[in-house]
Amino acid sequence: MVKTARLWLAACVALCATLLVSGCASGAATITGTLDAGNGACFYVRGQDANGTDVYWLRQLPSDYETDEHGLIKPDGSHIGIGDSLTVSGTLSFVLWNGQCTNGPMSALDATAIE
Repeated sequence: MVKTARLWLAACVALCATLLVSGCASGAATITGTLDAGNGACFYVRGQDANGTDVYWLRQLPSDYETDEHGLIKPDGSHIGIGDSLTVSGTLSFVLWNGQCTNGPMSALDATAIE
């Protein structure tokens, strides 16, 4: 009976791990919203959805963008400030916890283009 319980537990753990990994799958996305800042140099896009506000962590920016305490610096030197509207395209994934910029489960966006 103990052996059966262990096999059942192992099967449940394998199934849960499979579901968790498939839930974290990445996909292409374009998000329009406002720029927001978190702790330190972490930036987010607040976009509207049917349930209120979705928050997307800009985990990675295009290589030609820089940041400062006021927002994002475009390649031409112009600025996207906190609260400004922007559209970000890139790879979307779900992050359970990274300890640096997120404080819980949220969507992360590895940006390839910002307008």
